[in-house]
Amino acid sequence: MTQYTLLGPHPGGQMYSISKYFNFYRTRLPALFGGGVLGKCPGFIDELEHGALPTMPRRKAWWQYYVLWPIELAHQNADCFHIVDQGLMWYARFLKKRRIVATVHDLIAYMISAGKLDLKQPPAKRNLVISESIRQLRKVENLISVSRHTADLMVRELEIPARKISVIHNHLDPLFAPLSELEKIAARKMFFADADYAVIHVGKASAYKNRLGAMKAFELLLKKLPTARMFLVHGPASREEADFMVESGHAHAFQFFPPIAEEQLRRFYGAADVLLFPSFYEGFGWPPLEAMGTGCPVVSTTCASLAEVVGDAALTLDDPNDHARMAEMLQSVLTDRTTAADLRDRGLRRARHFAPEIALQRVAEVYRSLT
Repeated sequence: MTQYTLLGPHPGGQMYSISKYFNFYRTRLPALFGGGVLGKCPGFIDELEHGALPTMPRRKAWWQYYVLWPIELAHQNADCFHIVDQGLMWYARFLKKRRIVATVHDLIAYMISAGKLDLKQPPAKRNLVISESIRQLRKVENLISVSRHTADLMVRELEIPARKISVIHNHLDPLFAPLSELEKIAARKMFFADADYAVIHVGKASAYKNRLGAMKAFELLLKKLPTARMFLVHGPASREEADFMVESGHAHAFQFFPPIAEEQLRRFYGAADVLLFPSFYEGFGWPPLEAMGTGCPVVSTTCASLAEVVGDAALTLDDPNDHARMAEMLQSVLTDRTTAADLRDRGLRRARHFAPEIALQRVAEVYRSLT
């Protein structure tokens, strides 16, 4: 029997989307290959379940990740290894010579370190890991890209032949389905209290996610809808965001939540009036897809891969810095029932294109092509 081994992220690394990807394939692929698929990661794999990622002392995590894990990698024995994120490609340096499949979610870190994306440079030590990961990535013969945008970027920026790349979009977890009316009432009370209009954002304060831009657009909306409120998951506010709220005089209109488990996240989306997701760059863009799956209208940008995800099922703009236009779009969704209903219907239809079975079968095809 051919043995496939997926190699995932460290549980303490807080890599939510990559952990989700890793867990899906390590638990679902074995049924298609008679059990011949294993999942391994630094630390304890059980800690990656359900997006509940632990925190641990930095020294302990560093020791597990950069000392113990390379030793373990050197003793792994499989016919094919699947490294589930481009940032983990340094693993390949320690593997015995076997076939490798790698999934590329984005090239954000590379683009920043190469000075091709105008965002804050990572620490020097991190640049070494990025450089080694890209070096190993260029050697791989079988690559999976989660978006056409990223695949095209690999061809253009890394000079990787297109024939090596299979574009397989991420899947939508069936958990992200519409709420019943009773569920919606309860969730709205729990998350949004007495807010007349609930605008949400899901994502860290990373510069490329443009969370501050979302807040600026919302602040403009308040001039038209003063009883609207904005709720953000993956808080707390950054220093720049906190300064903005104080200067705007509308700090009371913003509320930040820590990361929440997926079942709660489904309720958060499903009870909201609109998701605002105006990123400058995304390798894929999970929040718009998850929101659409629950029937939550989406306002987004067309930047990078986001256009592939939302299609015609969201209100979109090309310029993430056009806060006034964003505010107008939000107002349209919040005050026009026809617009909101149309977006909900379009979003639910669009979400069906990302069924788990589609992604699972396509990754299985890549595996089978190696034998």
